[in-house]
Order: sequence, then structure tokens, then C-alpha cells
Amino acid sequence: CFCSAGSPVSRPRMRERAQPRCSMRPCARQLMGSGRRCGEGAAGCGLGAGRGVATRWKRRFTAVCAGVCSLAVPACDLRPARRALSHLSGAAWCAADPRRGWVPGYMCSPRGPGRVSFVDPFPLGSVRHASSSSSSSGVSRRPEAVRQVSARSSGGDVGLAIPQPVNAAGFPVTIQMSPEEADARGLKPFGDGGADNSIARPKLYTHGPCASKAASAYLVNAEGVLQSSPERQHEVAMEALAKLRANGFVVLERLHSAEEVLPLEREAAWFLGSPQDGFIPQPLRAGRTEGHLPFAIPWASNWLMKNNVVLEIAASYLTNGLAAGRTQDEQQWGLVQWLTSGAELDWFLRPEFGPQPGPLLDDPPPGCSDVGAAQDLGAFFGRASIIKTPPGSEAQKHHRDINFPGPMAQLTVQVPLTPLKANNGPLGYVPGSHRMHTPGFEVVANPPIGSVVLYDSFCEHRGIEHHGREDRYALYYEFETRGVYSGYTATHFGPQSGLHMEAFRMAVDTELRKWVDASAKSGQR
Repeated sequence: CFCSAGSPVSRPRMRERAQPRCSMRPCARQLMGSGRRCGEGAAGCGLGAGRGVATRWKRRFTAVCAGVCSLAVPACDLRPARRALSHLSGAAWCAADPRRGWVPGYMCSPRGPGRVSFVDPFPLGSVRHASSSSSSSGVSRRPEAVRQVSARSSGGDVGLAIPQPVNAAGFPVTIQMSPEEADARGLKPFGDGGADNSIARPKLYTHGPCASKAASAYLVNAEGVLQSSPERQHEVAMEALAKLRANGFVVLERLHSAEEVLPLEREAAWFLGSPQDGFIPQPLRAGRTEGHLPFAIPWASNWLMKNNVVLEIAASYLTNGLAAGRTQDEQQWGLVQWLTSGAELDWFLRPEFGPQPGPLLDDPPPGCSDVGAAQDLGAFFGRASIIKTPPGSEAQKHHRDINFPGPMAQLTVQVPLTPLKANNGPLGYVPGSHRMHTPGFEVVANPPIGSVVLYDSFCEHRGIEHHGREDRYALYYEFETRGVYSGYTATHFGPQSGLHMEAFRMAVDTELRKWVDASAKSGQR
């Protein structure tokens, strides 16, 4: 007669003397009185005795608590009744303020104060996308053991047998699952692991023995430009901006020196290969792994994160404010209008499709970018991470990193740390796909070390298979506008990742916003 998430209740009416544990583990509250009322609160719960009611649902008992957040919850000083709490199958971080500390078994929900349902997120049906979280044994693990599934990594559909929770803008929210439960169900990230088993498209390679002259249309020679005059830097930035707008991506050849970049590969391997307090690497498509970077040298170096060429391109390119203050349905309708009007990039400059005042603009919900403030337009720094591609990794399926609100809302910068070859996991891009063009081929960017690739996150791309013998590492950092939905919360990559993300933003945005203001005055955006 256990009421845990993984065990069916053997009788419609549980015996009073059994006092089975309910599914709110690891808080280990007891159900009393025929298993229908909450008897006592355990350490880490704070809802108090007699506050919960257990109801029968689909052959399982689900505890529905009428209580709200209490100061009795350890490590959480949110005011009582300020927010509702929702249970997500194990330990979770406080989404209202990740810096407040660890709250076992509970996560703040933006749904506001009131009734709170504690349900088994995976009751009877299958789940197509999963990763890992706290132990399914009911014993809360340390934060370092928690892994999450975001809608960005799952494509926004986790295939639950019950409706998936959504945030205030209508987008799916992050879910959690233990490694043991995922293995028991035979689940892989992205359902099938995110590998591409379809017929390969023709490829154009930018460099190496297989390089194509046609690929030169996607390249900009940036060697030595960071040591040149501001006028030369501006010239290179505008050339790159034009190719980025036309193709959805651009390669800045040898923007950095090889001597600067090569030592970073060893740093990346150490960071992802060693346990890091407060950081939790997450699985990606087709066997890749991603981990958020700490705000520390060498990753926080000015030459790497704040060079004028990349900042000017980002400031000039990111002009799509459609996501700011709008729901998913409103953004989808905006994209329909953009497509039917010809899919021109300057369409997003129209005032009626700029930020929309309201609560979603003032306080973007979890999973949506909260960069800047409600009155701010244009680019802000997002996050910085490392991605490892191990030997034997399959090719990824073609995908977009974001689906809403379309192009020019998020720009990703890739800095390869491992010398790229045609077959050691470089990225392939579909030119013009950010404007919904389908040329029928892809361009594989495998430039020399020190080069940088900028691509619109709405541009269709994928990781190529890795036939080499060594891990391939690359640094990624993003610029984005307010409200863009990625599915990532501040602590998706661990309890400390949100603090380091904010540190990166504070450091980079001081310079980036100068370029945004200059771009607006000059009419480049």
C-alpha cells in the first residue's frame, strides 16, 4: 500500500494503520486516516500537518496540498503565500530566486499563490525525452547529481501521458527525471537521442582537403583585425553582418590567434572531465555534452568575450523584439505574418511588432530570457558554455536552437577549441534557412583554429559525425533579446550556473550596450 510515484496502490481504500508514504518524497510526509489526510510535515516540507488531502487518480493516489510556501522550508526565505510550489519528481531549485538555496522536492511556480498539486509527472504513459535528476529511491541527492530536461533540448514536447506544465507564456517548462527511471523506461534525450538517420544532404566544406570555392561566400578574413584600427574593425564587422543577414551564419577566419585559443582546449577538457561544485553538465543531441562556464580566467578574458568585432555584429543584428511580452500563440501569429509578407528581416523593425507592454514583458516566465529590463531594446549577453563531442558521435538531426520568435532574436558564437576537420564533429549550416529558404545542401564550417563562427539560432544546423579519436571541444556564447524562449532556466546547468551567468552578463553588457546605442543612432538596426 505504498503511495510512491512508482508503485500502484493495491487497494482502493488504504488501511489507516499502514500510514504509507506519499509521492512527495524525499520529504517523506505521512498519509493518515485511510491514507486521505496529511498527518505530519517532515523536515524540508514546511506545509504543516493536516494541510494536505490525498485523492485517487488513474489507479494512483496523488497528494493535493492546499498549503503555500512557508518560511519553515529550510534554505528558502520566500514569504508565505508569495508563490505556489509544484513538485517535480525529486529535488529542484527555487525558480523565484535561485540564490536562496536548495529546497528539497519543491520548485516555485509562476502560477501564483493558491492550491498546489503534487502529482507523479510520469504516471502511466511513456516519456519521449528525458534526462536525469535526483535519485528515484526517494533519497534527495546533492545538487550536483541533478539533471534536467528543458524544452530547448526536447523540442518543446516531452510526450507526457498528462498535460505538460507550461509557463505563463504558454511554453513547456523544465522537467526532471532520475537516471535510474530513464534507464528503466529505455528513454533517450530527444526520444531517439537526436541522431540523424536520414539521407545526408550534399555538403560544401569551408576548409581542408575537401574545401569548395563556393564556400568562400560564407567567409570573412578577420586575421589580425583585432589589432588593427577601429575603422578596419568596423569594415570587417559590416562585411560579416551582410553575410550573416544573407545566409544565417558567417565564419570569421582567424579572428583570434592560434596561440591564444589552443590552451583553452585543455582547460575545457579539465572542466567537463572533473566534478565542479555547483555545475552540472547536461546531455545534448547525439551524444554531445554541454556545461556552463564559470566566470573566471581564461573564459572571462576580454579578448575572448568582449572583442569589438563580435559585439558590433551582435548589436547591429539582433533587432527582433517580437518575443518580449508575448505568449507563444502571439509569437506564432507574428511569424505567420512575417512569412506571408515575404520573410524579410527588416519586418521585425516595425513598431507594432516590438515589445508588448504587460506582465510577460515586466517579468519573463521561467524558460524565457530575462535579459535587460522591460524598457530595453536590442542585444544582451545570454550565457557561455562548453560542448564536448566524443569520438564516435553520430550526426545530429537538423534543428533550430529556437523556434520563436524567428530570426534576429538570438545569435550564437562558436569558438572551436579543437582544430576542426571535415569529420571530427564540426557544424553544418543550411544557408538562408533563417529566412525559410531550403537550398538542398549544407555548408560544413571547419575553419582553422582561432576562427569564430556566428550563426542565427533560428538557422537550421546540425553537428556532423565524429570519426576521429579525440574529444572535440568548442566554446559557445550567446546574445539575445528579451523574452526569447529557450527552455533553459538560470540553474539548468547547476545551482551555481545562474550566478556565473549573471556575472558574464554584467561584464559583457557594459560594452555591448554601447554598441547597441551606437548602432541605433547610426541606423544600422
